[in-house]
Amino acid sequence: MVAWTLEAARGSALIDHLVVSTDDPAVAAIAAELGWPPPFMRPDHLSGATSPVIDAIEHALEQVGGRWDYVVVLQPTSPLRTAADIDGAVRLCDDTGAPAVIGVSPLPKPPVFYGQVDAEGRYTPGGVDFERAALINGAVYVGRPDVLMRDRTFQSAGALAYPMPFERSWDVDTLAEFAVCEALFPFQG
Repeated sequence: MVAWTLEAARGSALIDHLVVSTDDPAVAAIAAELGWPPPFMRPDHLSGATSPVIDAIEHALEQVGGRWDYVVVLQPTSPLRTAADIDGAVRLCDDTGAPAVIGVSPLPKPPVFYGQVDAEGRYTPGGVDFERAALINGAVYVGRPDVLMRDRTFQSAGALAYPMPFERSWDVDTLAEFAVCEALFPFQG
């Protein structure tokens, strides 16, 4: 998934500087094998499942230095995004002046499958606003560094959604989801 993510980044026409930030030597080795500059190894306090991503972003910005128009986060656990998705999200942020853009996907099932369960366990169909509902897919986040550091989130007021099709919006948390991504990967552009 790391290699798929790095290859999508390499195909982007708009990313001009890529930083790999990790606490995992295996991720660092994959990046090196693919010819990327050495990753920024995160200190222990920025590592682990409960460490906020924004803190890792801040660390990377401090390590890189300089002034940047955008920060683009590409999580390897959402490996099916394409270079076109990355560029589309960056363009949306640039063209609109939005503080951030977040990759989203439609709900995975038709409206008839959704409902609500009350406190007593009774199911009632409906209750989801399907005209507006979307899932953050984790595939691409674009943000202006000053706003990110001020608000400590990509979900600042005025953030826009970058819609992606469901088939490129997998966020891998289980071996079954990885198997689906592995099966879908050869068909991605």
